[in-house]
Amino acid sequence: VLDIEPSDAQIAAMGGTETMFRHVRSWLNMVEKTTGVKPILYVNQRFVNMYLTQAHDLKRDYRVWIARYGEYKPDVHLAFWQLCPDGRVAGIQGDVDINVFNGYQNQFETFLEQETISSR
Repeated sequence: VLDIEPSDAQIAAMGGTETMFRHVRSWLNMVEKTTGVKPILYVNQRFVNMYLTQAHDLKRDYRVWIARYGEYKPDVHLAFWQLCPDGRVAGIQGDVDINVFNGYQNQFETFLEQETISSR
C-alpha cells in the first residue's frame, strides 16, 4: 500500500502534481515488478477530489483504500474503507482506525489469495 497524503505545500515543494504523480507511478511500477502484486493507493477523499482526477490512469487501474468518514461510497476502485478514526478494540488502549473490506467474506479470501505478497 502506498500512503499518499501530502499537503498542498508539500506538493508545491516537490514541483507540483505532475512531479508527484511521476514519483507515485515510479514507486507503483517498481513495487509491482518486484513483488508481482499491484499495490493499493491509500488516500483521503480530499486527495481524490483535488488530485486523483488529474491521474486518470491511477484512478482507473489501482484499487484504493480510502479514509472517508461518514459518507459512502467514493468514485474509485474501492478495496478498503477507513470509516472512522476513533474506534475501540478490546485489548487496545485508545482510539483505532476502523477499516472494512469492500466485499463479502469469500471475496476477501480471494483477495488474500490473489492480491497479496504473502500468498506468492
